Amino acid sequence: MSNPFLEAQAEPVRVIESIPVAGSPRLSPETVATELIPTPTHLVVSPEVARGGMGHVHPATDRNLLRHVALKRLDKDFASQPFYRDGFIAEAQMNGQLEHPNIVPVHELAIDPNGIPYFTMKFVQGTSFDVWLHDHPPGSIDRLQLGIEILLKVCDAVAYAHHRGVVHRDLKPGNIMVGDFGQVYLMDWGLAKLIRGQPQSADRAMMNAMGATGTPDYMAPEQARGNPKDTDERSDVFGLGALLFEILSGKRVYGSGSATALLKRAAAGEVLSIDAACEDVGVARRIRAVVEKATQPDPAKRYQTVSEMQDAMRAFLHGGLHLPRKTFSAGEIIVQEGDKGDAAYMIIAGHCRAYRTVDGREETLAVMGPGETFGEMALILFEPRAATVVAADPVTVLVLDQSTMNEGLGLSGWTGALVRALAQRFADLEAMVRSSGIRRG
Repeated sequence: MSNPFLEAQAEPVRVIESIPVAGSPRLSPETVATELIPTPTHLVVSPEVARGGMGHVHPATDRNLLRHVALKRLDKDFASQPFYRDGFIAEAQMNGQLEHPNIVPVHELAIDPNGIPYFTMKFVQGTSFDVWLHDHPPGSIDRLQLGIEILLKVCDAVAYAHHRGVVHRDLKPGNIMVGDFGQVYLMDWGLAKLIRGQPQSADRAMMNAMGATGTPDYMAPEQARGNPKDTDERSDVFGLGALLFEILSGKRVYGSGSATALLKRAAAGEVLSIDAACEDVGVARRIRAVVEKATQPDPAKRYQTVSEMQDAMRAFLHGGLHLPRKTFSAGEIIVQEGDKGDAAYMIIAGHCRAYRTVDGREETLAVMGPGETFGEMALILFEPRAATVVAADPVTVLVLDQSTMNEGLGLSGWTGALVRALAQRFADLEAMVRSSGIRRG
């Protein structure tokens, strides 16, 4: 099912002080009669803006509250079939009980005189996450940092649903809305399933039907294999991992191809390597490891809860590994001895050699690899670089400027004084070693 309609620009709040407010029909009587569109008297229903396999979404206005809502109705061709009608009602009832800031609230559920079930929900203003991703290219800081922050809010919604005994089973960018003011909503619970209870129709319910469930690009292998009894919270963890895979790399977890081919790969657990997918965008290993664990084909090897995955993502953000990055070719000088220091660096890929020049000869001080930092002494002590650092092979580094160092270490306060004192003592010790004539091996 496509997402409810989006409004480009919000209207100012109105007050008319009477109910119901007059409103002219926005659908022709012929269209209403042909499509059997519900038109409850308290709503002014407009032409549909989205449709899925079984349902349609219309914008509507509540004539009592002057509130814009989205009306979702079951297609007339399915309304007489209990399997689909009950599944539609189950969606609304599950969604209606999931009261969370990142889940779109349902206002009402009813069946109109023609037997068509419908429900109304919050009118969402903003854009879908797939459009957001298109507007933020892979490798950009905004896509990495803001994309993860958006996904963390989706995780909040999913974790709450799991707490209430519901798995979503269709996590994908098209089912996520990003609001104009930072709101994030997880939409479309049509494929959701109870995991700590059963609907009244039990095994006859749509949620318990055999067959692949979800969108092939993002579904867990156990979903693709088609036994709903194998689906649990860890299936949604996989879906969240697939979303993170796309945020980082711009690619899908099973690659590209037809729906049939993707479903076959999903059922076989043929997950692409996140390291290979990120080769061209230079993403830190720490966050790639989160994707790798979340998208394990074996549910037992994934994060066992959404909260565990959230903790790993937050640790990455708080660790500053979303900072700007630079790449250097083998042999390229990154910092030069004697230059003024205006940045420090952390290696996330490749190796560097640090050396100083003594009597016209290069004295190697260290060979550094991923996770190691350099350049921080000159940045903290405001002194010239004490050594030259050159890329030993292709290198990617994170760049920490003065403001980032100040923010991360609190250099403007007492911690800054302590850090500078320790740095100065280390620098003095290094100077003593040099003046003594001792050379590194």
